[in-house]
Amino acid sequence: MLKPSSAWPCNPDTVAKTSYSAPAVTGAVRIIEYLCKSLDPKGVSEISQELGLNKNMTFRLLHTLQKEGWIVQEENCKYTMSLVPYHHLAKTVERMDLVRASRNPLQTLWKKTGESCYLGKVDDTKTIFLEHLDSVRTVRITASAGGRFFMHCAAPGKVLLAFSGEEFVDRVITENGLPAQTSHTHRDPESLKADLIEIRKRGYAMDLEEYNDGLICLAAPVFDYKGELAGTIGLSVLTLHYSQKELEEDLGPLVLDAAQESSAALGYQG
Repeated sequence: MLKPSSAWPCNPDTVAKTSYSAPAVTGAVRIIEYLCKSLDPKGVSEISQELGLNKNMTFRLLHTLQKEGWIVQEENCKYTMSLVPYHHLAKTVERMDLVRASRNPLQTLWKKTGESCYLGKVDDTKTIFLEHLDSVRTVRITASAGGRFFMHCAAPGKVLLAFSGEEFVDRVITENGLPAQTSHTHRDPESLKADLIEIRKRGYAMDLEEYNDGLICLAAPVFDYKGELAGTIGLSVLTLHYSQKELEEDLGPLVLDAAQESSAALGYQG
């Protein structure tokens, strides 16, 4: 098996401590980002001044980008983006599905907590787990990828409901009803919808023994590059090990970090 040469650092920590920057590449990236955000075409002087780049370098970078088809020079000698970047980046977006984007964040969440961690999405009117990592505790929670669960009484399902349209919420209630899993389960639509409003406000959902007695969960939404709901990441713990306060204050930030990292990998910039 081939091993990476020690002459080329692969460790991010090593790279961070060593200067391997290429100013021309950095300048080209900044120009691309600037032109993508600009509503109108921009000239050399304007781009140079706005980005703090040398005017000669700016012209050379623009000329190279134009030659490669990434930007277009209009009749007034100003530049704007072409659709070539979209052509290439769209392929990456198509390959960067929810599971791939969330795999590392989910693994990190599991390694930090050792608890039952999962990735889910909407499947018709249920939540389906795409990935599930079991708790490492002796007394633990287990599940498996492919499992489908009611949405109204579990944190991942309530997140998916909260960040979906009202029509979808009504459809889930109509088709599934609100089966009482425990004495804490929402039993009427108004109670559930009030909970969903609060979930949208705080950005995550909890269920406090709503699905199973002794089981509490916290989940957060994952969004894609369009800003649309893609899925949810969360974890489940036993009341034997955590209180509601500990779940929210100690584990909640880790869940939010994992969801935000997954969203970023899917291109979300919210």
